[in-house]
Amino acid sequence: MLNYDESKNSKSMEINNRPETLGLVIPTYGRTSELNQLLESIWNQPNIPEKIVVIDQNKYGFLDQVIIRWSNKLLIEHHRVTFKSASKARNLGAKLLQTDIIAFPDDDCIFVNDTVGKIKDAFHINPLADIIIGQKRRSPSSRHGGDNKAHVKTIKNILDVFNSKAETSNIFCKRRSLSRISMIFDETIGPGDHTIISNEETDFLIRMFRANAILITYPGILIDHHSSQVSYLRSLKYGEGRFELIRRQQLGIFYYLLNLLQPLFRLARKPSLQGLIYCIATMIGRSGITRVIPPIMTDHQKSRQK
Repeated sequence: MLNYDESKNSKSMEINNRPETLGLVIPTYGRTSELNQLLESIWNQPNIPEKIVVIDQNKYGFLDQVIIRWSNKLLIEHHRVTFKSASKARNLGAKLLQTDIIAFPDDDCIFVNDTVGKIKDAFHINPLADIIIGQKRRSPSSRHGGDNKAHVKTIKNILDVFNSKAETSNIFCKRRSLSRISMIFDETIGPGDHTIISNEETDFLIRMFRANAILITYPGILIDHHSSQVSYLRSLKYGEGRFELIRRQQLGIFYYLLNLLQPLFRLARKPSLQGLIYCIATMIGRSGITRVIPPIMTDHQKSRQK
């Protein structure tokens, strides 16, 4: 790319003596200012990734100014694709990387404090870990992340996977461990033109756990990502994603009821009228009713046409 300056990365590697290399896969669509902020937050880190693969799902030229601005500071490999699928983009990016560790940040998240350094430290301290799960920053007061070793926990069951509250942006993987499963992210799940459900990150973690991968949660590694509920329809669709996850993974009635009722517990902690509406939308989605009704209606319409 354009005159990539290796001095900052080389200096940080010498000082910290970390053998692990880190690559980022960033799928992006329709965002320039957010992607620019993410890349700026990465550049401002004491340590920077060895490589960044940007999977560009926009029209030709849409990201030119952002890529030009940062390609002389960060080692960016820019790939423009014609499809629109976050999961497919992440899978493609992972194939293009040869780094020891791969991360999958969304294009609207922010790396805080020494996120990159802490990811490398975590794998260095836990050499048997296949996946390390960080945490979404909850408030500005948690910006520095506290002790990177605090409350580190090995995931022992699928309930622990749900309790980790993992998002794609705070999942960090050893590249060689990803060969345990045939497909990293299920390309029929996640944001995209031909996918209407989510929970692709939880689906990935469950499949890795069942493949005997070692998963560790690391609250000291923080990612700033504003992924809160923004519309009732989105809450409904995310709820549908959770229902489909439980159905596809055959998790059974316990996990179905637990996920169905969980929004009520969340509402009880912070009751509000708006929260109630979000709760109802999420529960309708998680119930699976909206995944069953459309086929029934279609069959009824067909029978009337005969």
